[in-house]
Parts: sequence; C-alpha cells; structure tokens
Amino acid sequence: MSAEALGSLVPEEVRALIRTQSLKLGRPIHGRGFGRHAAARIGPGREFRDHRPYVPGDDPRRLDWKAFARRDRLVLRQTESEDELTLALLLDGGGGMAYGAGAERKFTFAAAVAASLAYLAHGQGDAVVYALGGGPLPPNTTLRLRRASESLATLGEALRSHRPAGVAPWPALLEAATHALPPGSLVVVLSDLLDPGGRGLPEDDERMLAGLQHLRARRHDVLLVQVLHRDEVDFPWSEDRPLRFVDLWDRRPPREGAALAMRAAYLDALQTHLRAWDEEATRRGLMLERLTTRAPLAETIARLIRRLGEHRTSLR
Repeated sequence: MSAEALGSLVPEEVRALIRTQSLKLGRPIHGRGFGRHAAARIGPGREFRDHRPYVPGDDPRRLDWKAFARRDRLVLRQTESEDELTLALLLDGGGGMAYGAGAERKFTFAAAVAASLAYLAHGQGDAVVYALGGGPLPPNTTLRLRRASESLATLGEALRSHRPAGVAPWPALLEAATHALPPGSLVVVLSDLLDPGGRGLPEDDERMLAGLQHLRARRHDVLLVQVLHRDEVDFPWSEDRPLRFVDLWDRRPPREGAALAMRAAYLDALQTHLRAWDEEATRRGLMLERLTTRAPLAETIARLIRRLGEHRTSLR
C-alpha cells in the first residue's frame, strides 16, 4: 500500500518540504541492502573513493582505462557503496502523552513527527520499523518491532487509533530494539521524558538512559525527541487560586495547591530535570532535541533533518 496511507498525519506543507529533503546521517552507515546512503564499506556506488592495483579475480568491469593510459598499469576504481538505512521509531504511548488538546496534544504531535519521518524514509527507499509502548502489558511480554516499509497503513492506523494510557515499558522496548535492529540503524525515541516509569523515581530515568546507551553500544545512532506542552514549560498559572493536578499515569493521588505558591518550585524542578537529561545525553553520545507542541510541524521536521545531517559521531 502507498505511503499515502499515513493520510492526515502528514499535512501538505510537510509533504512539500519532504519533496525537497532527504533523510541522511552525517556519517557512513552499515546497512543490510543497497540504498541511497554512503556506506562504511567499499562497493558498488557512484562516488569515487580511490584506486587500487588490479589482481587476478577482480571484476574487469571496474578497470579504470583512463588511469591505465596514464599509468601504464591496470588499476580498479573503488567507489563509495550506498546502503539502506533502517529507521526505528519508538513512541511513548503512556498516559503522560495524553496532555493537551487537538494538534497540541503531546501524543498527537509526536505521532505527526513520527509519521513525517516515516513518510520521508519510506519515500527514499529506507526500511522503517516502529514500536508503540503504552497501556498495561502482560508479564514476560516480548515487544517486537513491526516493519512498516511494506505497508505504512499499519503505522498510520496504529498512530491514529492509539489512546495514551498506562506507562510505556521502556526497558523492554529498548531491549527489543537493541537486538532486533541491524547495526548502524537510526533510532528515534519520541517521549516527554518527564517520568519514564510513572513513579517519579530517579532510577527510572537511569534505567531508560542505560537502555539507550546499550543501543549506542550496538552502533545505532539515537535521537531523543522530547515533546513537551507549552503549559509544562511555562506553568502559565500564576494567580493565587487553587489548582488540582491529576496523575495521568494513575499511580499517585491528585495534588492540590495555590498556583502562585507552586509555580516557582515546579519551574525550578523542571529546569533541574531538563539539565540532567541534556548532560546525560551528551555524556552518552545521544542526540536530544526538545520540542513544544506549539511549534509548526514543517519547521520541526526541517530542524530534525538538519540535526541528523550534522551528526557525525559513531562507535567503532
């Protein structure tokens, strides 16, 4: 089925942008099939890399006759191989992503970003896989990445029909991705990163970061797309009136208090949390882009494409 199956999740202004862009990393990749990306190996391709002497058994079609005329010896053209990139989209479908309304709901915005990247990757012939975490999972459940390249209809339907609830099982999801993906994949994690375990415990952040670091150890590039609502960033309630906060993970009782009294403590705690993620992402070789759901989608996609194209760090 056509990539058009993503339908309304990819608006026309984003499609117009995508027609002029390509999704590429700023480093060679190790792919499973031929594609459009410079590979980390020598092989069939268009871009010239170097010459080497001809030895018996080499493919004579790769002989460089112009170089032979200059050097009076047989040499082969070595070219940059072009490989297929695997794009893995891991989406937080937990209750915390339900905040907001309309296009500014966090999950709706994250789904639009994921759909746009899938649309772009699929259009240039890359593999797309995805996993959507959220809601209660039976014990010992193994999460499998679903390949979306053959039919993006499954991805589009999953994104449209999902109702954020429960807690995204990040340790299990990241473990599944670590072993299922070919080395050198691009893993895009879309989440608010505010409370990965739904318990408000620092060890939940550490467990998620450890899982992300395992992906890096397998030579995957990891882009964290932190999706926040403007209310979470600004805490716009500053008057001295009572507020009631409800836990979207359904694990803690509601909290009530005066907005004015709560605002300073909340903003201070938020900034501490965001700085910690910035520092850990840098230390562990992860890319992190922080977005608010008010940002225009086309500008957001262009920003992510630029960030990926500039990223040159790779593990050996």
